[in-house]
Amino acid sequence: MMPKIFPMFLDLGRYLKMGMDHYADLRAVQGAVDPQLVSAYLRVKLDKWEPEINGRKILDASTKDAGARFIAGVACNLAGLA
Repeated sequence: MMPKIFPMFLDLGRYLKMGMDHYADLRAVQGAVDPQLVSAYLRVKLDKWEPEINGRKILDASTKDAGARFIAGVACNLAGLA
């Protein structure tokens, strides 16, 4: 089971980078950035993501909502450190 989950971790890293890039773009345009904007952006991106393990989809809509908020929070915190 563990090796099958590794590709999902790589995808999470890509979404984290997307969130950090979006944060930087927003900050350049408007200064302060509301993490909710980054979360909404990521949620749209996550909508297309359908990871599966053993042929079974492992993300539903509420998990994607929570995931977008989590990734956005981490992205904003990391981007704020730069």
